[in-house]
Amino acid sequence: MTTGILFIIMAGIFSGTFALPFKFNKGWMWENNWLIWSFTALLVAPWVAALLTIPELFTVLQNESGCLYLVTLFGLIWGIGSIMFGKGLHILGISLALPIMQGLINSIGTIMPVIFKDPAKLLAPSGIKLLAGVSVIIFGIILYSIAGSRKEKNLQNNTTQIHKSHSNFKKGLLICILAGIFGPMINFAFVFGKPLQEQAIATGASTVFSANAIWCIVLTAGFVINALECIRLFHRNSSRKCYKIHTGRSMTFAILGGTLWYFSIMFYGMGSNSIGEMGTSIGWAIMQSTAIIAGNVAGIAAGEWKGADRNSIIPMIAGLALLIIGIIVIAY
Repeated sequence: MTTGILFIIMAGIFSGTFALPFKFNKGWMWENNWLIWSFTALLVAPWVAALLTIPELFTVLQNESGCLYLVTLFGLIWGIGSIMFGKGLHILGISLALPIMQGLINSIGTIMPVIFKDPAKLLAPSGIKLLAGVSVIIFGIILYSIAGSRKEKNLQNNTTQIHKSHSNFKKGLLICILAGIFGPMINFAFVFGKPLQEQAIATGASTVFSANAIWCIVLTAGFVINALECIRLFHRNSSRKCYKIHTGRSMTFAILGGTLWYFSIMFYGMGSNSIGEMGTSIGWAIMQSTAIIAGNVAGIAAGEWKGADRNSIIPMIAGLALLIIGIIVIAY
């Protein structure tokens, strides 16, 4: 179990920091980064990993066609959430958007698998502990939202700027909430995609890597949604020409972001399978909470909270403390 938790903590670190390379792509718009990220993280990496680790991949997929359709549906819905996730990071920054989105994804993705599989477990000691940990995390999200609102108001000097900043914060907050609702669909795909893992193991795949049979399908479905949105924005913003700016360097950073993110989901699958029956709930909670902490540290290091006053910093620190407490409650 210790090895599984270490895998999941690594997943959280990668998930919390994958967007950091985008900050170095000054000449690119959101859609330029996101299309390369999507191609790397959602299409190339999942299929390469699956082909390398699942001996009879296409036989597995063919034998579980019913499960395949359900996983694909979850992937399409998750694809909408991943677009919102990327835009939330773009509008509010890593250190503010990530805690809100990951916290909601954490809460929904942790509790719902238990409700779907065996709701009676929520009344058992382990279920009560799970609910308590999620409640603490939600309070942490609320404090982060308060801190972010105060920071935005504090950093503006005149009425026009305040109104514009507050409007951007409200728009960003709404996008983050939607990302938090749709984001857990990838964990639902993992839960309901168990037959694919079982088939993969039966044909010779290692239990640790069996989740790759799920990721290649759910992430490909997500890629379709993300790619269509990026293409729409290319037409609207005439931003395809941005690929001529710092092409080699920017492409490298965008690919790095996609690679880091895919490692996060791959390590989550490996760790969750190592934990056992409650892996999809406990593992999900640990990964998302670790991602919040890692993203917050990365955002602070990148200067996203520079200039914030004490009234913003105090609820931010309190929110971070609650998230850490939530992790401890759920994990132990």
